[in-house]
Amino acid sequence: MSDTHIQRSSLQTQAVNKLRSEIVEGLWRPGTRLQERLLCERYGISRSPLREAFQVLAAESLIDVTPNKGVVVTAPTPALALQHFELLRTLELLGVRLACEHASDQEIGAIVAADQAMNACAAAGDMPGFFRANNQVHRLIVLASGNNALADVHLVTSRQLIRIQNLNGPLEHVASEGVGEHDEIIAAIERRDIKSAIALFSRHLDTVEDNLRARLRQFEVSPSPA
Repeated sequence: MSDTHIQRSSLQTQAVNKLRSEIVEGLWRPGTRLQERLLCERYGISRSPLREAFQVLAAESLIDVTPNKGVVVTAPTPALALQHFELLRTLELLGVRLACEHASDQEIGAIVAADQAMNACAAAGDMPGFFRANNQVHRLIVLASGNNALADVHLVTSRQLIRIQNLNGPLEHVASEGVGEHDEIIAAIERRDIKSAIALFSRHLDTVEDNLRARLRQFEVSPSPA
């Protein structure tokens, strides 16, 4: 069986997860028309769970489903990306505050491990690995908040920005600026120093916003052939 085929249990959920992941990772680029026949063959499923998956991903603004054009991968716009980032900033600053209050030693240890993996990738020049570990540090801080509703909204919002990250090549200055800032934030969380953690994370998010704006300036939609 092809490694892109999906097993028979929970087909709709797995189709959502698979297609969402491929869109966020940049496999299906903005403007690409998604053909049902191709995707059914790719995933080894029927049209019914795929169409259900389309409805979920349309609600997440990853695809447009229209009667005349069919299913097309949406194009992130600079304005919408900055709106998502504004929301992400609010979520992550709340997350770091709650993490200082509620994070277990095990959760902090997981954040430290992800940070160390990010540092190793930066030293090795592994930019894809760096981005994955960087995103994981932010995600683990939010998860350590202990607030499930916050974590759910953060997951959906962060996907929109990770998608832009994956559509463009890495910016050279990202790694050098992110590494030291993460170390300081994590040290403040370990001390349960809420004031310092929020101030440091806010400054770090300023860097993230600068990098996002630079990325958006070079972002051009280049749809793949249908």
